[in-house]
Amino acid sequence: MEGEIQGMQVVGHDGGDGSDQQQRKPRVSGVEDLAYGSLAGMVGKTIEYPFDTVKVRLQTSDSQVFSGTLDCLKQTWQHEGFRGFYRGLTSPLLGAMAETAAVFYAYNRIQSVIRSASSASPGNAPLPLPQLFLSGALSGVICAFILSPVELVKCKLQVENVQGYSAQPNASTANASAARFSGPLSVVVHLVKTQGIAGLYKGILPTIARESLGVACWFGTYELICQQLLKIQNAADSSVRHDKENLGPGSIILAGGFAGISYNFSSYPIDVVKSFIQTDDVRASEKSSTGKRLSIVDTVRKIYARGGIRAFYRGLGITLLRAFPANAGMFMTYEYLARLSVSLRSKSSNK
Repeated sequence: MEGEIQGMQVVGHDGGDGSDQQQRKPRVSGVEDLAYGSLAGMVGKTIEYPFDTVKVRLQTSDSQVFSGTLDCLKQTWQHEGFRGFYRGLTSPLLGAMAETAAVFYAYNRIQSVIRSASSASPGNAPLPLPQLFLSGALSGVICAFILSPVELVKCKLQVENVQGYSAQPNASTANASAARFSGPLSVVVHLVKTQGIAGLYKGILPTIARESLGVACWFGTYELICQQLLKIQNAADSSVRHDKENLGPGSIILAGGFAGISYNFSSYPIDVVKSFIQTDDVRASEKSSTGKRLSIVDTVRKIYARGGIRAFYRGLGITLLRAFPANAGMFMTYEYLARLSVSLRSKSSNK
């Protein structure tokens, strides 16, 4: 999702005061935001998904199941093979496409509203960083309602097979017969039948909290790095005013990768709580002594009891490992599609 800032500010805007020449450049349209965002989301999710499977399993299992990241990788491979790392991919892949497209679109529109209400950033001029953080946070809230049902399905599919690992440690197909769900659709059908539509939004509050904080940090980090890289370029060559279209692949990878790390690091404890809540019915000991579902407060206490503050960061290493390439790939996809579109329209208008 890092590319959202690029879509709004890189194409057709400079890194500083936004000259008339820059503001006259064609902009990425809302339809293009949706299309390019979908493709970017697909690329990013495909890269990150095996890492995400390990992350969710570490988040929702104690040390008696997995001693760490390498042990989780080993056991998943032994029990389920390569396909185990991509179990439940369909739902989050479609969700990532929808989410990223929506975030691009929402971020554009929110910035336009802020510009209309502010005299500090007239026209298409870049917004100050605090307003970019705000735009990102509001975009995250909107997208949480798309993402929450998708992640609920994903987490259940990623975690349910783990319950049979300790009972059948050497059988590669040990968990096949024990699986409750055959795929994303079976999870959705089960939830709607047993809990109604509301069941699809289990964990929505921590999802909103995670997305608002994470996306704000995501955008803010990306924009800050881009600004610094442009300052370096402009200082090295003051004869030409460089804008974000002049940032090369290396700069895009750097900004996008660290934006992804910022998103995940800032919101990771909230993500742990969210995953715990969404998988309580596929794990053995997730209900309170009264048999009721654990509340958010009870969930926090339960996680803390497992290992203190460190329990809220279990699986963080592999999450940050996957964050850099996945987000860099996502941003590169959106950025170059957007640049190509703007370039083609600029050539067409000049004929």
